[in-house]
Amino acid sequence: MRPILILMAVLLALWLPSAEGVPSAGATPVEASNPGVSPEGVVVLPARPGRYGNLQHVRTPLPPRSIALTFDDGPDPTYLPRVLDILDARGIKATFFFVGVYAERRPDLVREVTRRGHNVASHSWSHPTRLRYWTPAEAHREIRRGFAALDGALADSPPEQRARLEPLFRFPGLNESPALAGWLGERGILVVSAEGGTDDWRGLGADAILRRTVSVMEASGGGVLILHETRPNMIRALPALLDTLTARGFTFVQITAGPEGRERATEAPDPLFGP
Repeated sequence: MRPILILMAVLLALWLPSAEGVPSAGATPVEASNPGVSPEGVVVLPARPGRYGNLQHVRTPLPPRSIALTFDDGPDPTYLPRVLDILDARGIKATFFFVGVYAERRPDLVREVTRRGHNVASHSWSHPTRLRYWTPAEAHREIRRGFAALDGALADSPPEQRARLEPLFRFPGLNESPALAGWLGERGILVVSAEGGTDDWRGLGADAILRRTVSVMEASGGGVLILHETRPNMIRALPALLDTLTARGFTFVQITAGPEGRERATEAPDPLFGP
């Protein structure tokens, strides 16, 4: 009976609502588990109010205890392929907020992300964390150039992949301004903040990233989650993180502006990318 009791104790620990009992990030992940993918699959963000993520704005309208994974700062040729494989193994689709200068250098990675069914969106051209303090003309050029890099990377892609360029923007460092957010909104671009982050950019170890993220998602009941594909400890934590969140009853969805949102953006006066 002792092995059975041990197994029951492990399962109970996984389901506890706090971060206690979270397995080590170095532990062998469980097999891919389709229950972790929400039946809804994708969630369309309405055009209004146009700014989402209750770290700064209204709560993102996701189903209860669901998580939308978003990855910032790529495409990174070292770590992005590993992230894609981890997501593929679990049938999870995400949204990648790419930095334009890196997308221009590696358009093949942008195309590969969309080929695998993930969405891409803009995180600016050069990732200036003080963009709100730039002159309007400089800030507008920075944002335009970021979208243009993604648009160019997907220019020759099949229509179904090109349609995965989303009219979504995330300010670097979440350091936005009402004026720039309004300028984006006039062009059909939604601003996406988050309900929580991994704090992987702080230099935390993989186990700390795992424990903190589980705790944050439990406290918020899910939502948009920010991860950084450029942080190796996040990559190490990712398999156990996804499996632990699944075991705790969370499901994963993919955010999108939907076909109507994309049409609004491409047909807006002075659009930031083409149809």
